[in-house]
Amino acid sequence: GNAEVRLDEMVAAYAAFARGGTFLPPRFVAGAPSVAPRTLVSPRTAFWITDVLSDADARAFAFGRGGSLEFPFEVAAKTGTSQAYHDNWAIGYTRAVTVGVWVGNFDRTPLVGSSGVMGAGPIFHAVMLAAANRAGEALPDPIDAATSATPVRTSRQTICALSGLPAGPDCPNQEEEWVPDDGPRAACDWHRRTPRGIVVD
Repeated sequence: GNAEVRLDEMVAAYAAFARGGTFLPPRFVAGAPSVAPRTLVSPRTAFWITDVLSDADARAFAFGRGGSLEFPFEVAAKTGTSQAYHDNWAIGYTRAVTVGVWVGNFDRTPLVGSSGVMGAGPIFHAVMLAAANRAGEALPDPIDAATSATPVRTSRQTICALSGLPAGPDCPNQEEEWVPDDGPRAACDWHRRTPRGIVVD
């Protein structure tokens, strides 16, 4: 909440995740010379970050469901609120478009209780819908729809919601997640069945 970063810098960084980890500096004039792309993160990292930022269920604990960060197509999104409410942000992307919104006062006076999800969020929602429509965004089904990256050396597995390890037979809460194929193989042993029920060791 304290770093001085421009909106165009943030949008360019998030767009790199949409491109599978490839960074391109923004151009502000049509026809301006292009700059050679460079790899910012690996495709697998871009895929994982996108999966996290696209997870509406993960956001539900803090934001609830049905808010300005949910769309009828896959969108990876993040909000932010600077310290003392000086400004707030909402940035997100699909494979076709990246949208960034800044909300604040030009004299840097604090906003009154306005966070990223309440201030920039609704504007972001409207602009993203319009931008996706203009780009001819389809309503994609694949889980990696917000990035061009594919889940390299990654597979969908059932994990224990508490430990994050492959689910064992006694794990009471299990979830499906993308995990690295070269990750831990041993099943979760945090839970143990006893006469009193399942306990956590």
